[in-house]
Amino acid sequence: MKQVIKSLDLSHAATMFCSFCLCTLDQIEALNLQFWQAQDSAEVQAQAEAWLNQTTKAGHEALETKNGVQWTPMHCLPYWDPVNHVVLGFMHNFLEGILQHQLCSLWGIDCDKDESQKLKEIDHDEQWTDADLSESADDLDELCCEADEYEQRIFNEQNTPPMSASSSSSSGTASPTMVTPTETNITPYLYPRDDDDNGNDLDYLPVDPLSFAFTESELQEIRNCIQNITLPTWAQWPPINLGEPSHGRLKAHEYLSLFTCIFPIIMPEFWHSPYATENQKWHLNCFHHLVAATNIIASFETSDADADAYTWHYIQYQIGIQQIFPNHKSKPNHHYAMHNGAMLKYWGPLPPLSEFLGE
Repeated sequence: MKQVIKSLDLSHAATMFCSFCLCTLDQIEALNLQFWQAQDSAEVQAQAEAWLNQTTKAGHEALETKNGVQWTPMHCLPYWDPVNHVVLGFMHNFLEGILQHQLCSLWGIDCDKDESQKLKEIDHDEQWTDADLSESADDLDELCCEADEYEQRIFNEQNTPPMSASSSSSSGTASPTMVTPTETNITPYLYPRDDDDNGNDLDYLPVDPLSFAFTESELQEIRNCIQNITLPTWAQWPPINLGEPSHGRLKAHEYLSLFTCIFPIIMPEFWHSPYATENQKWHLNCFHHLVAATNIIASFETSDADADAYTWHYIQYQIGIQQIFPNHKSKPNHHYAMHNGAMLKYWGPLPPLSEFLGE
């Protein structure tokens, strides 16, 4: 009799990381669902049994790498579908995944204590003291003096005529003939300067024009909104000192309250105006699609039309993220959330299936 092996799921960093489709890790930014090939239940079952039949660790690892499938005792249940019966946790995937990533990683609010400390240390290292400014000014003065001396020396060398016998007077001294200097024979700098050419500078770091951070006044407005808003008694109230490490880690309910009740009130104040920049318009549009997708997936009622609307809004949100934050790569959670539309059609509303009741 074969031993039934219980094993952990494969890492999210695995090449075949998705339980629902055959997208690989290098396709994690893909947003066109029409080109995704779905996992086949019978094939996954066969791959799991092949994994179980292996007798060596190397054999297991080879099949995991190839197929992204391991064995679990659930495969012994004749009614269990290894693809369609896998439920994507609404709480962990969306609330503590997508919304947390938006708040902490993209907006920089309520980041980890360690991460916050790192940012403070970097900021402290980049601060210039009075001594640094004074030393820099002295260095600049010396460089300017050296440049002036060099220019004068070059000018004198190029405008001093050569001595000749015909130009000598009876007293034996030369009578100099002045040459009018032209722009072509003056070198204004020791080395050519090109302020726009940074391609060969290894220390040059391009400034991302789409980088984003809330100002202190904007953060305070968000906190004021949290403090003054009226919420239902059953709603989880977010901390009024949002963004400070002292309130601890946010809970899933708090992320939901922030993105469905509080942020929709205050965020348009920052980004919606006749003078809004293109970047601000992108932020507002991206935020709009995230809130719309959140409202649909958090609802206790759904339909096929709602599921399609969720997928559309979420894809538009992802397009916006790729545009606004090109240096932030998608995480597996972002890919998994692309399958929530299909789950809404298969299971119905997802909150009753979430981990809230169990935790």
